[in-house]
This record gives sequence, C-alpha cells and structure tokens, in this order.
Amino acid sequence: FWLKPFFSFPSFRRDGGTAMEAETVQDSQDAVPAPGREAIPLMRAREGDGSEASTHSPLLGSSVAGTASGSMVKTASIIVLCALAFGVGIFLGPTKAAGSDGGDEGLESVVGGFSLPSWMPFVPHAETNTTTSSTTTSSTGTFTTATRTVSSTTRTTFTKTTFTTTSMTKTSKTTTSQTMTTTPRYPRGRFSCLSDMNLGPVKHPDKKGIAMDDTTFSKCPSLTAVQWPNAQENISSLRLFKAWDANWEADRLEAWKALKEYIVSSGVKVLYGTQISCNETADDTDWLFVKELMIYIGRPHVMGVAVGNEVELLHTQKTCSKKCAEDMWDGGYFLSKVMHRANDLNAMPGFADVRLTTVMGGFVLGGQPFVNTKEARVHEFFKKINANFGRRWAWSWNTYPYFDPHIVMDKGPWHTCSRAMMAAINFAPSSMLPGQLRALRTRMQQVTGNGDDTMWLTETGWSYPRASTLSTVMRNCAEWSTSEAFALYYQGFLEWDLGLGPNVRGLDHAFFFHLTRFRQFRRQGEFRPHSLLSITRLQDEA
Repeated sequence: FWLKPFFSFPSFRRDGGTAMEAETVQDSQDAVPAPGREAIPLMRAREGDGSEASTHSPLLGSSVAGTASGSMVKTASIIVLCALAFGVGIFLGPTKAAGSDGGDEGLESVVGGFSLPSWMPFVPHAETNTTTSSTTTSSTGTFTTATRTVSSTTRTTFTKTTFTTTSMTKTSKTTTSQTMTTTPRYPRGRFSCLSDMNLGPVKHPDKKGIAMDDTTFSKCPSLTAVQWPNAQENISSLRLFKAWDANWEADRLEAWKALKEYIVSSGVKVLYGTQISCNETADDTDWLFVKELMIYIGRPHVMGVAVGNEVELLHTQKTCSKKCAEDMWDGGYFLSKVMHRANDLNAMPGFADVRLTTVMGGFVLGGQPFVNTKEARVHEFFKKINANFGRRWAWSWNTYPYFDPHIVMDKGPWHTCSRAMMAAINFAPSSMLPGQLRALRTRMQQVTGNGDDTMWLTETGWSYPRASTLSTVMRNCAEWSTSEAFALYYQGFLEWDLGLGPNVRGLDHAFFFHLTRFRQFRRQGEFRPHSLLSITRLQDEA
C-alpha cells in the first residue's frame, strides 16, 4: 500500500485499448450509496489517446502521473523495495514462532486460533445458550477481556491455546482460551433416532403419545426414544398393554427399573392396560402386576387404567368358546372385573381418582347407539358403566383407516386407489378417521347425555410393508402399503389438532401404534407393521 504513490497501475477495458485514462465519477442521483461510503467516489477508466494516465484515489489523495514508457523502471523499483522489506523482516523477527516445536505447527496454531464472529450461523440458534470467549494478551503489560453471546442447540466444549510472534515485537505472547458450553433443548436418552427426514412439528404434543409394544417393553425399555421420531418434540405419554407377561424370558425387575428410569426422567404419563380373557386366573395375575408396577413408578405418572382391549371382538377368536362369550356379557364377567379393579384402586392411597376406561373399536358401531348382541352386549355394558362411574370414565377407541372394510378401489381396470388414499391418509374433518370418531362421540352422547365426555384415541397407525392381516380389497393396491403412505399418515398424525369438525368436541388424547426396535426385524428384511422406526435409522443398535 505504501508503494502505491510511486507508480500508477493502468486499467484496461473489455473492449481493448492499451493506453487508458482514469477519471473520477460521482454516483448518479438515482443510485443509493452503501452506508458509510457516501463520500468515496467511484473509479472508472476510459480509453484515452495514448497520453499519460493519471489516477486519483480517494484513499491516497493526490494524483500521481506516470507514462507507459516508464513501466520497466517501476517494475525494477518494486522488486528492489520488496527485497529490502523482506530482508529487514527476517533480520528483526525470530526464525521460529514462539511456543512451536518446529515444522508448520506455529502456522497451524495461528490459523486455528481465530474466533468466529457472533453473527455467523456456524451453529443452530437457540434462546437460552451462551458462549464466552476470553482473550489475554501480555506484551506490554496490557490485558484485554472480551465476552460475547451466541446461540447453539448442541453440546460442545473446547479450549484452544495459541502462541504467536510478530515482526514488530520480539517478545509478544498471545494466549486465547475459548470455552463453549450449551444446553440441549430436549433431554437425550440412551437411544435416539437419526434421520434427514423432518416430519414435524407436533401439534398438541401434551395430548399425544406412543403405544409401546411388548418387545420393546420386555427387552429394551431403557432404549425408548425420548422424542417423536423425525420430529423435535418430546413424547409425553405411553400406553402399556400389560405390566408383564409370565411367559417373557426377560428379567422383570430389571425391565421395570429401566422403564421407571425412562418414565421419571422424561416426565411421561402412562395409560396402563390389564387384560380381560376367558382365563380368570390369568386375568387376576395380570392385574397384580399392574398394581405393583403403578405403585413402583408412582401415582404422578399414571394417566389411567384400561380394563380390557377390544373385548367386543373376543367372540371372534378361536380360543374363545361359546360359553366364554356368553359369560363375558350376559354372565356379567366383564362388568364384575371392571368393578373389582375400580375397588382396588379406591383402596390404594392416592389412586382413588385414577381414570378408568376400556378400549373398543369400530365394531361397536354395528348397532344403535352401540352393538348389543348376545356375543357383544356393548350398549348394555356402557349404560351400567355410566351409571357407576359417570365422568370418571374415559371413552377409548381404536380406529385404523388402513383396515377399514368399507373402503373401495377406484373405478376402472387399473387397480388404483387414489380416492381411498386421499380419504384415509387425510386428517381433515371430512376424512375417514375424524369422521368415524365424530360418529363415536355422537353415540357416546346418546348414552351419557353429554357432548364433552373424555374421549381417547388409544390406537391408530399405518402399515409398511403390507400387513399380513390386511384382508380388504386394498391388498390389490400397490400404493396402499408403501413407505410414502406410511410417512404421510404419520406426519398427518403429528400435525393433527385432534379436531373432529365444527361444533363437535375434539379428542382429549391420542396414541400412535406403535414404537419398536429395528434390530429385531432386520433379519427378516422388513420392518414390523405400524412401526414408527420404519422411516428412521437408529443411532444405537447395541
């Protein structure tokens, strides 16, 4: 820069010309100068007639004239002056950077020791995280400390120390210490899902949860995901189908300990399930496990107790005899077990107000207001339940558009299902899932007389690959069981506001079915139906 007044540098235009004349041109009135640059004129070169070229720089001040014939002299002057400057620098400065061991380490420390400005987006931003950078320079007894704040969503801690020297001072020591400590927005568990697919955000995350399958519960409850897969939001509730199964080979106490650690650390509430079957001994044993687990984990984490799961379909199972089906409803077995479970809760300190429910499906819509046959006297059962429990009772439903038997293929010979896909995957009030739930709420009101009873969706989901239990005409539609359809349904569930349409009270809670591990099904070359993790990959497969 200090050599510039001794010679001028000719400018060349794109259209050729060897002799150039520079002139100063002010900004036009229409142009808007950059902030802080209003007083600096622009430089523009135009082709001259071969005469001397003069340059006026706003940084250097006066014009310096030069001729094209003197370029050789100027070039020689540059070489001589640069050589002198280089020699003086070598004579005055040390041959090696202080604190370096030799080689290029000194250079590396200088390059690696710079500090990024706070406005650079080198990390994702959050609201409550801070970074402090402190620099101390000891050369002439002067110390300077600077602090700045940036944002981050990752946890990083690093410290760098560099030693540098300059040609102006023989004993200059610079020490830079930088520490970055941030707090993640969500607590991380031992297991998390990693994916470049983001399907969030989660609407009403406090009213949505995951149904935990038996495999995850019995084998690896400590590896349950803290966040919704493919969405940056914590899971707030779990549905357990049972507290334990005597046929499981896993260690019950170890599994319970790991489950409690996950539930308490994540602040999760649990909807406990207890079975109703044709084996009374097995049913009572299962209930003992449920009571023990609820007490062990604690009352603050209890959302409710579901007595039985789709008991209205029990008569369709091969293991259910005709006598069992008759005793279940007309014999009063089901109702008596619900009353017994309620009495046990009332006798447990702090559990008397726990909500009670039973889970049923769309089959109950086969009658008015509910099916009331000899094999499934659902209407009579609900009338007695409402008389005994009133508002303490929560109405819980399992609804799967994927398995809906009333859905049909598109008209034509091409075996497509575009119209069915739009109706099934959509969560708008006119689509299949909200429409069926709206019908269920209407039937509930006919029993209780209330339009705002507590209503839970305890299961919904999609299947990829095609479920072996899919028996509808959708088996002939290739698009029905694709990963794209699965992802769309899951994303729709996350974004759903739980509304059922105008002038109808929406859901109070909803569970997606289900959460499972990847390793278990990798050998078969496919994922388990309804599995959330079929669109993710796992960070920890241990």
